[in-house]
Amino acid sequence: MTTTLQEEIIEEVTSRSTHLDAIPEVRMVAISLGYTFVELDNGIMGVCFTPRSDSGSCAHYSGAGALSEKPVLELCQLMGSAHPLERSVGVAAVNALSHTIMAQDPGQYRFSETDFLDLLPFDPDESNKVGMVGHIGPFMPFLKKRADSLVVVDDNPDLKIGAMAAGPVITRDVGALKNADIVIITGSSAAVGGFDAALDAATSARFVGVVGPSAGWLPQPAFRRGVHAVAATKITDLSGARRTILEGGGTPQFIEYGRKYTLVNESGGITRIWRR
Repeated sequence: MTTTLQEEIIEEVTSRSTHLDAIPEVRMVAISLGYTFVELDNGIMGVCFTPRSDSGSCAHYSGAGALSEKPVLELCQLMGSAHPLERSVGVAAVNALSHTIMAQDPGQYRFSETDFLDLLPFDPDESNKVGMVGHIGPFMPFLKKRADSLVVVDDNPDLKIGAMAAGPVITRDVGALKNADIVIITGSSAAVGGFDAALDAATSARFVGVVGPSAGWLPQPAFRRGVHAVAATKITDLSGARRTILEGGGTPQFIEYGRKYTLVNESGGITRIWRR
């Protein structure tokens, strides 16, 4: 039976956590409007995009009030849950524990100076069709200048299917990635689903990158599936990020309380790229 990327990430984090000096305890779990976070007692926070909830009442999650009482490894298992809000908690827990593991084993990560967008292999002598899973607004000006075509797979009802004015083609069909040369997948796909389908569809891609605060998990499972780079954010100011997320903020607001980094799949090891 084929395992999913989510299952492989959970297994990677669970296995690697056995080498930690101690498993941190959960201090706080919050499911806010834009983002979910899991904060550990070692001062590390993991975040994840909060999927849209279709609850017909004021109660969005029946298990509310008990999550913070669970061990972090139990929360990590929720990354594979069928419930979207549980899945976001699971991703945030996996991210928090992943950053704990990476902090204890810094020798595995080498430093470089390249930004994620600069890793994209645009070539004037080759086709440069770009496919994106999840609409990333700040990337659009950069991509529109360089891409031969740009298609975005996104189920956000606010994004209308078809060609946007001076923008990309919006579709719900992940199969639209089959002709893309460069594929960018948002880290939130681990919470909302569709990551495996995107990789299966991107059969022509010479580069696949994952980006976003939700992509803070250990990168090895994604690298084994052919992903070239994983870019995420490590929260460095917990009080600022906590306050901002609880007040309904998203990436544009809480990003100043973290440090962006990119992990690159290279022969001979993983390169960690930090940038403010």
